[in-house]
Amino acid sequence: MLILIEKSIKLIRCKSQVELKMSDLDQIVDKVSIDRKLLEYASTIVSDHRTQHLTEHTRRIFADSDRLMDLASKWQNCAEVLTQGRMFEQLEVIKYNLDSLGKGATTHAVTTDALGDPHALEDILIRKGKKVLREVQAKSCDNAAQSVFALSDPKYKEMDRLLPKDQHVKAEDLLDQRLGKGTLKSEDYAQTKRHLKGELSHGDVSSGGTTRQEALDATKIETATDMASDFKRKGVLGDMHHSGMEAARISGSVAGGVSAVGGLFRIARGEATVGETLAKVTMDAASGAVVGYVTTAASKGFLHGAGKCLSECSVNVIAKSNAHIAIATGFVQSCKSVASYLKGDIDEEVMLSEISHVAITGATAFYYGALGQVVIPIPVVGALVGSTVGYYIGNMLHQSGLVSLGECAKVKTARVRRERIHDMTLTAIPLMRAKRLELEQLINNNIAERKAILLSSMDTLEASVLQWDPLRFIHGLENICQIFSTHLPFMNFEEFDSFMQDSDSVFIL
Repeated sequence: MLILIEKSIKLIRCKSQVELKMSDLDQIVDKVSIDRKLLEYASTIVSDHRTQHLTEHTRRIFADSDRLMDLASKWQNCAEVLTQGRMFEQLEVIKYNLDSLGKGATTHAVTTDALGDPHALEDILIRKGKKVLREVQAKSCDNAAQSVFALSDPKYKEMDRLLPKDQHVKAEDLLDQRLGKGTLKSEDYAQTKRHLKGELSHGDVSSGGTTRQEALDATKIETATDMASDFKRKGVLGDMHHSGMEAARISGSVAGGVSAVGGLFRIARGEATVGETLAKVTMDAASGAVVGYVTTAASKGFLHGAGKCLSECSVNVIAKSNAHIAIATGFVQSCKSVASYLKGDIDEEVMLSEISHVAITGATAFYYGALGQVVIPIPVVGALVGSTVGYYIGNMLHQSGLVSLGECAKVKTARVRRERIHDMTLTAIPLMRAKRLELEQLINNNIAERKAILLSSMDTLEASVLQWDPLRFIHGLENICQIFSTHLPFMNFEEFDSFMQDSDSVFIL
């Protein structure tokens, strides 16, 4: 496109000196027209890459929502007042991540329980990537007084203190009263006052808060399931909308630029005025923005829909190969052709030709885009280069078939190329499937072994705390240490006493 624009500018500048050759202009205009669909496809690829963090947010919301249901199922036989605390933490995390998705932020929240550390001092972490930005201690007690007392433990020093939003105002009043009376815990209450929050927040992203009643209601499996479904729906719609808006900005700019180039040619040839050109550029930019929005939103919807039917590994393969973009682009372009046919703007033959063109160019752009990403392992660049090559190959195959009567040399060449591409894909697909299955098997085996031991050990630790059985707790820790090829230095109190009483032992505080 840069070459086309440069050539166009040079042609216009020399108009006063040399008469423009109409054939050259026609060729360039036709070239720009052919490139428009490719640029729409390329814009969608760029938009998908730029909104990848939104898709990751949505996947986290899916995982957090599933965990909400799992917690409700796991603790269904326990008293609600004992389990609502975990539901309170999980609800705050999901709400925060939903708001982060809606605002296009790069931060996300996660419970330490979900990270495999249910007994960590902090309950919630707000992170950017793997960097921890904020540590939060959450308490959801019967009333504000109990929540304030629980949050004022000195061990929570410099942590954010989170409580149900319906207790926040009352808790602040209680803290002011206790600070005014000068109690022995004044310093602890002062720190709680500084860090007290009624909602999980960081910067301009916040959860909006959760009431204690919401947490109690979430302990019921039916309610938790309804909540999880609603969160997932909001996550998908949020990803589709915000990704679509980003695509609309990119596609609108690209479409407007291409239209402006064509407008320069028409002005130079005296076929249009400046006003008409500006109006057309505006319309083309708006049309490109709409197409970009719909295509990207559809591709995101397809990707999340595939997650319900396929494994996470398969979804990742689809995302990396841009298959969802190719499918969405082909679907949208085909719908445009069908709509034009229904309105009477084109006949059936033209409609079928356009759909055929979309199918061929879309398939070749997809396959060559995936190949380009492998050959050029640079995000977006490889896919754009491969897709461009694939698009022009598909366009050449399609046009050769249209202008020929019978199987002429050009059609035969096109068929051979198609068969070669088909053979390449038939050879590559079984290999990709075999490698994928092999990788999934290795990963699943390794995770399953460790997961079984970790879950058993965590249950042992929890049971030992409830039963106040130190030896059982130590045994659970030893099992966890063995997973990471290490051992506890002491297995019982006798060994610890012997070590402390041994004059030869070296003990460093």
